[in-house]
Amino acid sequence: VPSPTDIVVTSENFRTVLHWQYPSVSETPHFIVEIKPYNLGNYTNVSTCMNTSAHFCDLSEEICDAYSSYWLRVKAIVGSQQSEYVEANEFILQRHGKIGPPKLNLSRHDDKIVVDIYHLI
Repeated sequence: VPSPTDIVVTSENFRTVLHWQYPSVSETPHFIVEIKPYNLGNYTNVSTCMNTSAHFCDLSEEICDAYSSYWLRVKAIVGSQQSEYVEANEFILQRHGKIGPPKLNLSRHDDKIVVDIYHLI
């Protein structure tokens, strides 16, 4: 069974997602994602990404400490066979996460300009 490829972590406005690619195979592949926070030192399953058929995993609830290192890995399961785990590069939210511009709404009320700023998460 081939391993997933092109493992990438993206993070914008605190929405952190692990993405991967997988070749076409005769059966539908399923994936298991694991996370290793620096302070724990060992991998644990990401419960929302156990046996998923998606090629991504939302880790926003798993990555809480902006300054800590996290390692992520994913493996494929096809039928009764499974691939080796493939590990993503170390991820640190404070270093690798991006914050986009806020959504703004400008309006005029009589002689005033009102600026509404929306917090997007």
